[in-house]
Amino acid sequence: MTAALEKEMLPEAGIPLAWFEVLHHLSQAKDGAMRFQELARVSGISDSGASRRLEQMIKAQLIERLSCPTDRRGVFAHITDKGEAAYKRGHAVFVRSLKRNLTSQLGQEEIEALRESLDRLS
Repeated sequence: MTAALEKEMLPEAGIPLAWFEVLHHLSQAKDGAMRFQELARVSGISDSGASRRLEQMIKAQLIERLSCPTDRRGVFAHITDKGEAAYKRGHAVFVRSLKRNLTSQLGQEEIEALRESLDRLS
């Protein structure tokens, strides 16, 4: 499933699946922002891996770096308007890909239950 999602995400949404995951977490976070370390933890990547990924996303203007007002050492990642738009495109691809790829493995009743669940997500 991951391979199918990765194969479709970049050409159809314009972002890699790993970036979509980061944007998903930020879009769900309060004020669209999370500390770099927390974002790395929920994304399941190392701090150094997160730094590289987030720097690439900053260069692409999908997120921006914000300093923590209460802790000068703290750094937040904040989703930008461009990042929100990329997330929405990616979400549509994600749901469409799940529907297409999962339904080929299921029976009709399972397909209907999955379709209803995925429709609620979109």
